[in-house]
Formats: sequence, structure tokens, C-alpha cells
Amino acid sequence: MAAVRVPKSARFTLTLNAGTNQANGAMIRKSISFGNLMPGCNAGVISAVAGAIGGLLTRPTVAVTVTENDQVI
Repeated sequence: MAAVRVPKSARFTLTLNAGTNQANGAMIRKSISFGNLMPGCNAGVISAVAGAIGGLLTRPTVAVTVTENDQVI
């Protein structure tokens, strides 16, 4: 019998620019995660939602990542 992946849960994370480290000039990053995302959700929908949420925040968004958890049967 072949193994099958069954989607269980998903979330997306916004990575924000929180300023500059005075010691070395590197960007300080903060992240916010949002759960209950439908597994397999369209990338365009995720991008639109992330953009809408990011527009409400005071810090600029530098990355959006999606994490999906599947069960292998």
C-alpha cells in the first residue's frame, strides 16, 4: 500500500522589520504567526490576507512564510 499525506493544519507567519541593531547594523526581526489556515490554501489568498494584516501594523513586513502539518498514513 502506498503512503498518503493527509493535511492536518497550517499557519502563516509575518516577519517584520523591528529596527536596526546599533552594535552591528543588522536588521532586528520580529514575527507574528496566525493559525487555523486551511491546509492547501491558495498562495494568492495567503498573500492578500498577509498584505491586509501587514498594512495595519506599524512595522514593515519583510517575509511571509507558510507552515503546513501533514499526517502520513
